[in-house]
Amino acid sequence: MKFLKVTFATIALLSLTALAAAQQPAAAAAKTPTLPKGKVAVINTALFQEQVLEFKAKMDELNRQFEPRVKDVRGLADRISAQENTIKTQSQGGALSAARVAEMTEQLEAWKKDYQRKAEDLQADATRAKDRAFEPLSAKLVKFAQDYTARHGIVHLIDLGNSLQSGLLLWYDPRTDITQDFISEYNKMHPATGAPVTPKP
Repeated sequence: MKFLKVTFATIALLSLTALAAAQQPAAAAAKTPTLPKGKVAVINTALFQEQVLEFKAKMDELNRQFEPRVKDVRGLADRISAQENTIKTQSQGGALSAARVAEMTEQLEAWKKDYQRKAEDLQADATRAKDRAFEPLSAKLVKFAQDYTARHGIVHLIDLGNSLQSGLLLWYDPRTDITQDFISEYNKMHPATGAPVTPKP
């Protein structure tokens, strides 16, 4: 049996699309496009989950909230696997009667239906909770990215992981990677607890 994987998937908090959409009104207002002079940089948003303090705090909170239900679903999956193995091994050797095999099979099918329902409900509830928790944070990160790039003279910011995976980026100079500095500045301005800190000029 193929079990559903219940996880909180990593979400792309920063994307070229989001940045472009946010900057569209200013671009549309200009009659003649003027190409800006500035730097090109890359950023690895996959590291946000563990290193952006607000992100990690929200993720930890979600994991604690759903941990009992995740354990329940995993426990049911283990029982299903054990039951399937018992039926397969002991029925072949004649250790189980046909009546007992039928009884265990009926119980197994009931467990599978229960597992399917619980796993789907858990995944749906977790996705909704994740979206509610991270939507405001995503907006904050995009706004911070706009301010950060303006302060550092960056005119083009590339999401490293997505670009490499999709084949849009073939190579980059590691010196253009701003990930750690970006995360460090964001954490100083937006700590998980406490008042915001004014960013350095």
